[in-house]
Amino acid sequence: MIDAPSITSEHRRTGFRYLVAAFCFVLGLVNYLDRVVISYAIKPIERDFAITDASFGLLMSAFAVGTLAVNGLSGGLLDRFGARRVWSIGLLVWSIAMILQGFVETFWIFLALRVLMGAGEGVNFPAMNRALVDWMKPGELGRAVSFSLLGVPLALLLGGAVLVPLIGWIGWRWAFVILGIAGLVLTAVFLALYRQPPGPTTRKTQDAASLPLRTLLRNRTLLATGWSFFGFGWVLFFGLSWLPGYLEQTWDMDLGSVAWSSSLPWAIALGLMPLGGWLSDAIMAKTGRLRSARVHPIWICQLLAVLCFVPVPLVGSAEVAVLFVSLAIGFSMAPNSPYYSICAELFPPRTGTATGVIVTFFSAAGIVCPWITGWIADVAGGFGPAFATLCVVVGTGVLGMLIFARDEPAASRA
Repeated sequence: MIDAPSITSEHRRTGFRYLVAAFCFVLGLVNYLDRVVISYAIKPIERDFAITDASFGLLMSAFAVGTLAVNGLSGGLLDRFGARRVWSIGLLVWSIAMILQGFVETFWIFLALRVLMGAGEGVNFPAMNRALVDWMKPGELGRAVSFSLLGVPLALLLGGAVLVPLIGWIGWRWAFVILGIAGLVLTAVFLALYRQPPGPTTRKTQDAASLPLRTLLRNRTLLATGWSFFGFGWVLFFGLSWLPGYLEQTWDMDLGSVAWSSSLPWAIALGLMPLGGWLSDAIMAKTGRLRSARVHPIWICQLLAVLCFVPVPLVGSAEVAVLFVSLAIGFSMAPNSPYYSICAELFPPRTGTATGVIVTFFSAAGIVCPWITGWIADVAGGFGPAFATLCVVVGTGVLGMLIFARDEPAASRA
């Protein structure tokens, strides 16, 4: 595994790195609780703003637009100025926008705040990877990323049980305010505790840190990883946006059954993601090869996801459909940490920028997938073609990783 040259190794022996990983986990949990609360507050939000389902869909896309706009920019800023300064600004923007959403009465202002909040969250995942690369030992990076990302499926698994009663008790507006306040508390804790690791010490390191963006964008392995990450994003946003609707419309499930069935994929992901990170690190320790340790787990898991999605339109019972969909989403989320590890190992001093590149692909899926899936299901009168489209998108990501992802670091081809 390639170590980041911009920092010394002594600081990585301290226990502070575990605090960094824990903070990344908590932040991912809080960020994704917002996605849960808005999905369970569709009807009261539509009623308060007198809007239709189409306008509500615009709210969901507005958040993704804000995220997409910031992903790449934030990565470069993180590599230049460090995680402490840039991440704290993103956290502050996210938290303030979250709180303000609880008080506005005009739909278009609410929409603008969704874009602003997405921009704040657009810093999150590039900053997480930058901070973990700065502080974790190289041999434990995959496991650390897996642990940090567990906040995402945990929020989706527990969000309904925690937030639905909260919305019923205090209303969706105060639920937003509480999450925003939690974000401000996290920002204060982060500023109080987080410290930057030692900076560049050699001319060679400084030259590496100024690696041109065009070098990253010409790297076939990074671009293949980005496209595969787009496919993974398609799966995730399908689960977030359309899995409950698919179960309700196709299998005529009641709300209670939908809530229970929709939680199963995230429970499976909670088990498979740490396993994926541990296995990836173990292979890297044994082989030292990026393709064996990172690329192969990604395409194998995404291929298994496709194979599980394929029979879904053909099965004859809701239980079997739920099982296949849940396994598919779980397999797709399993190699989450290898995606981030590839960025760190290809471009150690520009990990933030490289992560911003692949997360931009992911955010683009958040804009395209919900709309395309809904349009296909509406035109076709069912979700069969939508599942076929999903399989094609993820399948092309599998082929891209097999054909284009290589072992050699980008710096050698600069």
